[in-house]
Amino acid sequence: MPLFARRARPEPAPLRLVVPRLDGTGWPDRAVVGRPTFDAAAYHEMGTRRAYEPEAHAVADTLVPAALERIRTGAGPDDEPYLVKVFVVAARVGTGIGLVDREQAAPGSDVLDRAVAGALWQARRELPAMREDWARTAGWFLLAGHRLGRQGPGALPVLLDGLPAA
Repeated sequence: MPLFARRARPEPAPLRLVVPRLDGTGWPDRAVVGRPTFDAAAYHEMGTRRAYEPEAHAVADTLVPAALERIRTGAGPDDEPYLVKVFVVAARVGTGIGLVDREQAAPGSDVLDRAVAGALWQARRELPAMREDWARTAGWFLLAGHRLGRQGPGALPVLLDGLPAA
């Protein structure tokens, strides 16, 4: 008999995978996701590596122009090319995490693993400092890329439907 008995922790309820919105909704609650874990860091690292693969580039090259037709960033001509590059990189990293998520047997089409949610939050924390509205938009590209990496190109119309009409 062990000196100190350990209670089995109940398995936390799964997180819902929702369609991201430009206002920042769609992100899993940071308090529910919890502190950064080794699993989340591993998903983030693997996803960042996958962001350099042709599939992640193809997703970002389709997603970013289609979304920017509907999103008005208000960026000046000097800032716009750099802002678009941030959006492209965010979409690629999100896609990379989504590809890893899909290959690791995602728990269900509407469920998000906590470690994957933690990896997405880590990717969001690593975005460069920028205006709040641009940061929310870059976060949208992270989540949209994740969804496309996980569910495939068929998810694009649902993502675009959540954006303002052109």
